[in-house]
Amino acid sequence: MIMGESDEFDIVLLNGRVMDPESGLDDIRNIGIRNGTITAIDTKPLSGKIILDVKDLVVCPGFIDVHCHSQDKEHYALKAQDGVTSVFELEVGTNDVDKWYNERKNNSLINYGVGIGHIQVRMKIYNHSPAFLPKADSPAAIQQATDDDLEKIKNEIEFGIKRGAMALGFGIHYTPGASRWEIIECFRLVKKYNISAHVHMRYFGAQEVDGSMAALEEIIAVCVCTGATTHICHIHSTSLTATSKNLQLISEAYSNGINITTEYYPYTAGCSSIDSFIFDGNWREQLNIDYKDLQYVSTGERLTRETFEKYHQIGGSVIIYSIPEQAVDDCIKHPLAFMASDALKGHPRAAGSCARILGHYVRERNIISLMEAIKQMTLMPARQLESASSQMKKKGRISIDADADICVFDPRTIHDQATYEQPTIPSSGIQHVLVNGVVILQDKCLKNNVTPGCAIRGPLSD
Repeated sequence: MIMGESDEFDIVLLNGRVMDPESGLDDIRNIGIRNGTITAIDTKPLSGKIILDVKDLVVCPGFIDVHCHSQDKEHYALKAQDGVTSVFELEVGTNDVDKWYNERKNNSLINYGVGIGHIQVRMKIYNHSPAFLPKADSPAAIQQATDDDLEKIKNEIEFGIKRGAMALGFGIHYTPGASRWEIIECFRLVKKYNISAHVHMRYFGAQEVDGSMAALEEIIAVCVCTGATTHICHIHSTSLTATSKNLQLISEAYSNGINITTEYYPYTAGCSSIDSFIFDGNWREQLNIDYKDLQYVSTGERLTRETFEKYHQIGGSVIIYSIPEQAVDDCIKHPLAFMASDALKGHPRAAGSCARILGHYVRERNIISLMEAIKQMTLMPARQLESASSQMKKKGRISIDADADICVFDPRTIHDQATYEQPTIPSSGIQHVLVNGVVILQDKCLKNNVTPGCAIRGPLSD
């Protein structure tokens, strides 16, 4: 760092390879930042209070992760070291939007946002104890809503949207008691308030009966009926060997006027709660795996029938080794798919997803271009959420008047380091990160006692 004498800008980034997916800019530029905003992008030298020479490094928008369950200080730090400047919990979400935002106010390293969660609302209505997901045999999971129950569910969801929820999240596979009519009624609220539905579909697997394609057809049909915007969560981990076919369905739905997108994370193993409904019934046949393909996070052990039954009663997270590599590749190359980590404690995707895309899939395998990868992690998720909050119109871009949420990385060295055995090792190659014009990572080191992260929230009403 060089201290400059001029106070024209608060921070200046000099000599960087600036890559902006909205304008297509990919050239050497200097960036000036004032009051948390990008106010200059120029080929001429700039001066300011703090000058960072970023020669030979890529300067791009800070990454945006719309599917992050781990919303605590530890994981915010890991996200920052992976270049992420904004994280959202939009699938499971919350049933108390105000409380969720208040818990993070003035105390966050990076920006944050939440959706009102259909799962969590059901858990509230049916008096489930506080938990990430409902137990498989609980009323929140399996009870079909009466007309009165459905009105309560809808009222809770509508109130959450009015309190600034960024989306309506669904985990239909975890709540099989939710009828198709219940889902349709909730989707009507998505349309009414011009937000998006983030959906974990009703089934997984490539089988014809009660498989992922039938589940996708349900959501597409609901969108046709209601006109709602939808986003399909982790299409590869639910579709498995049917991923390419389901991606084709999404493309065709989009080309016929359905506002639909999807996401993936760059790993071949999933993660979920072992006591949830997805592990009831014939899950081994649907996922085409056996007990040995499950790894209990707390102990690191691969499971047997006996240990599965034991932990199924206890609960806890389990790694699921089920996703074909080809499914990941197909998602990465798809124009309507973008990266969302599905960050959950105990899985390396919580720490290394962005660096893995840039290191393994861009530099080493050349699956997609560097610009396209950056777009998937910045502009695409920003645009997905613009209808929920105008704040997102200033995210995911390197442009004048955009928020100074910036990631600076070395494209020659960036790579993920987290593993299934050591899932909290930070990524390597991220040089600097700025959030709202404040440096939170400098020369690969996190700054102490900085909390510039802001709430990203929809408009509030009573």
